[in-house]
Amino acid sequence: MRVTKLSVLKIPVKGLLGAFHVEISDLFQPQGIPGIEVSGNDIFFDTLKLLPPPHIHGQLTKVRVVTPDIEEIFGNAEETASRVEQWRNFLRLNDGTIDFGKLTMRHVDLTMVDLSDDAWFDLDLNNYQNQLVNGYTHMTPEAGLLIFMPDLDNLPKNSGSRNISMEWLKHRNLPPPPDVTSR
Repeated sequence: MRVTKLSVLKIPVKGLLGAFHVEISDLFQPQGIPGIEVSGNDIFFDTLKLLPPPHIHGQLTKVRVVTPDIEEIFGNAEETASRVEQWRNFLRLNDGTIDFGKLTMRHVDLTMVDLSDDAWFDLDLNNYQNQLVNGYTHMTPEAGLLIFMPDLDNLPKNSGSRNISMEWLKHRNLPPPPDVTSR
């Protein structure tokens, strides 16, 4: 992030600081905060150190504040993001490879869409299997996958009996647990 404007009590002081050759790095040096570095008038954020997994890798091309959220666009996904905004909250994955359950998708074209009307997409990576089972999917003409998922709080109370263990997800050659196939 580049600091281009600085005000104190609604009085612009960036020009005054520049006249005295004072930069943001002279005023602010984060001590003991991994993932933040200040150089000149630039503040660099290492999201791999600042944010918990899952980590997103790619070129961040646009960031904007849409109160109360921050919208991030990676790569050239702005057109796609504007096309799917009608779905409320979503998570879009492109390229690479992803494994979920017994399925492996190469050249990933996957969009997970929030079915709720609230402000947040309650995607729980520890319990996403229950969300998948209680949602629905559509195949796109480009062989992509749209997954419409309910929030964790909106799952049926008996859906917890169909747990898929992390061990089974790691070793997908094993048959699925009996309580999953006995539906």
